[in-house]
Amino acid sequence: MDHSSEARIGRTWALSVGIGSMLALGGPMAWAQMDDATTLQELRAQMQQMQRQIERLEREQREAAARRAAAPDNVVTGGDVPGSFKLPGSDTSVQIGGYVKLDAIYDLDQDLGDTLFVDGLDVADDDGDASFRAHARQSRLYIKTSTPTALGEATTHVEGDFFGGGGNEVFSNSRSFRLRHAYGELAGLLAGQTWSNFMHFAAYPTTVDFDGPVGVSFIRQAQVRYTFPAGPGELSLSAENPEGTGFAGSRDTAPDLTARYAWSRDGAAVETAALVRRLESDDAAASGDDSAIGYGLMLAGNYQVTAATQLMAGVLYGDGIGRYIYTAQGVEDGSDSIGAAFIDGGGDLETIEAYGANAAVVHDWTPKFTSSLSYGRVRGDRPSGLFPTSTRTLQSVHFSHFYQWSDPVVLGFEVSHAYKELQNREDGDNTRLQFSAQYNF
Repeated sequence: MDHSSEARIGRTWALSVGIGSMLALGGPMAWAQMDDATTLQELRAQMQQMQRQIERLEREQREAAARRAAAPDNVVTGGDVPGSFKLPGSDTSVQIGGYVKLDAIYDLDQDLGDTLFVDGLDVADDDGDASFRAHARQSRLYIKTSTPTALGEATTHVEGDFFGGGGNEVFSNSRSFRLRHAYGELAGLLAGQTWSNFMHFAAYPTTVDFDGPVGVSFIRQAQVRYTFPAGPGELSLSAENPEGTGFAGSRDTAPDLTARYAWSRDGAAVETAALVRRLESDDAAASGDDSAIGYGLMLAGNYQVTAATQLMAGVLYGDGIGRYIYTAQGVEDGSDSIGAAFIDGGGDLETIEAYGANAAVVHDWTPKFTSSLSYGRVRGDRPSGLFPTSTRTLQSVHFSHFYQWSDPVVLGFEVSHAYKELQNREDGDNTRLQFSAQYNF
């Protein structure tokens, strides 16, 4: 029998005792105020009804105990979380899920590969060379668990996809499985690998392309994070895995630190975050000050304009922010892309200012058909005199459509355009058509 049945028995016994005490000890003064015969009949009827309830609940308790005793220890039962099951002999609920996804891609101007990586545009390739490719690398698998404890639910999440290295298109098209998420959480304390605490989820639109628009923060890494209520929202603090990019000889000596505040109400959400990081180089060229402090700021939000239309937008800014703006991570020698810092002529490590912004509108035409239009922009201020061929500006537009063919199957189609400009003002672009079929399980 469950705890609610035990509670009902307790309440029924308490009421029975109370009424019995009233009958025995109420005294002449109490009974003088009511009709004796009628009152006694009513009380007897109540006592009989409660006695029947007690007998029924006790019978249910005996039957439940008998069922538990008869059930073997290796029986799988339904879990506490929808779509989950419990491990035999355990209170842990396990949920297995994911999806299989096919992407068919046609680039009109140049081949950008399996994702629309805007910084990969070749500004010298302006011949309009079209290309087609198809893959299933975004297919995904996850395992989640939930275990009740005295401190609340202890949860874990392990997830991966096939965007790892390796594989070829000659025979098997095999791809390596890679880790996306692996973390546990209890009482607000999270430890493991997952999305950075600096990301702005309130303004991240869904696109057919795996990467989505530029100008967002898109990063997963190992971290320790603590989240707790603060005023009308919640505050999260984290220490995360460091990785300096965009300059030679990067050496990581301290974790990246973030703070994030999130607030949401019906139809609206706002997020803001701050980041501080230490950058250091042991390259021989860094003969002067070989360390610097980088920082970043984020603000994002969304608003439900109508029941069918949502607006979202986000902005990022930082000096030494680097990889915390997607596509601004840079390369080791600092000759291309944006990066977090560079080594100047005097041998000092200098941070690089970078900006990111994105906006989107999402509209549900019907309960099964949704469209979105999203735009993103990134700007980096690496000195053009020292790095004339490094990235100055990146932009992308995604016009996405999704149709829920059936409960587990979603079809998608997208037209996207990518643009890249270098510090010397050379530029290149590409238009992509993409179809997807996603089977969820």
